[in-house]
Amino acid sequence: SVKPGKPRQLNYAGQLAVDDAHHVITGACASTAGSKDSVIFSDIMDQTLANFEANDLVIDEVIADAGYSSGESLQYCEDHHIDAWIPNFGQYKPDRVGFVFNVEQNQYECIQLGGNKAVLPFKGIRTDSKGYQKKTFRSSESSCKDCPLRGQCCGKVSKFKKLDESIHKPLYDKMHKKLTEYKAYHRRLVKRRSSTVEPVLGTLINYHNMKRINSRGLKQATKHVLMA
Repeated sequence: SVKPGKPRQLNYAGQLAVDDAHHVITGACASTAGSKDSVIFSDIMDQTLANFEANDLVIDEVIADAGYSSGESLQYCEDHHIDAWIPNFGQYKPDRVGFVFNVEQNQYECIQLGGNKAVLPFKGIRTDSKGYQKKTFRSSESSCKDCPLRGQCCGKVSKFKKLDESIHKPLYDKMHKKLTEYKAYHRRLVKRRSSTVEPVLGTLINYHNMKRINSRGLKQATKHVLMA
């Protein structure tokens, strides 16, 4: 991994799940520092759920930062009936300016003042360069080529409008609505997370030798995290 002002290094990230009531670590593992936290979410949650089940405990809520946000993470919480509070990643857009989504017709419709009121029907699912699956909605050229707003909406070259969105957008929308409706409660959860998880990480790094390991490999790194 590379951080600004620091040389390239082989790093691992310690992943922890902590019970906020007693500051007890309920799950721990390591991941490569170059991978996103959201990739490891299901692994750390599987471990946490197994530990809870072994002790006849039930998870009430899960709070995580936006780094753990992904369609797979939200789907995992839905499948396991977990009340999760995970802010959506920065690129998430709750609405498309100038367009409304028609749920029954599964299409976007232009509502821009002075536009041609083009319709963007669903065209299929594609995988982008980063491996994410996205739905594509696209208008016909006949709908947009003579539109007065084509230049600022479609661009100077393109004669049609195309919108892409994640196949998990309904899950992102549900989380966005939840965090918007319960802002005050979510702020309290964020403060609780900061006062619970961060001190535990600080203790492990500064007093339990988790800052540096002298072995290689993810299995060895996970063992180091567990021993810390």
